[in-house]
Amino acid sequence: MADLPVPGSIQAQPNVKVHKLWTEQQIAEIECRIKRLEIDAEELIKGRLKNIEAEIEMLKRKLVLLYQKNDQLEKFGLEEVIDVNGTNIKRLENQGG
Repeated sequence: MADLPVPGSIQAQPNVKVHKLWTEQQIAEIECRIKRLEIDAEELIKGRLKNIEAEIEMLKRKLVLLYQKNDQLEKFGLEEVIDVNGTNIKRLENQGG
């Protein structure tokens, strides 16, 4: 309520110096926001880049394991193979009983 004009009261008007200070304050705020956004962008880029690098490394490791599994499967030829805890085992056929 203090900022509402009261009839008969005197309202001070800002002079050039006050306008200049307000403008400088706005400039400083915007410069700080720009710097903050640039830092945020750098953190996002660097952080995301490290995450992508880690993901690539993990996919390469998985690919090596898949190549190894593929090589192991080739030694069985066309016979049936079962996977027991990550180890390939040739399935034995029941040969009568």
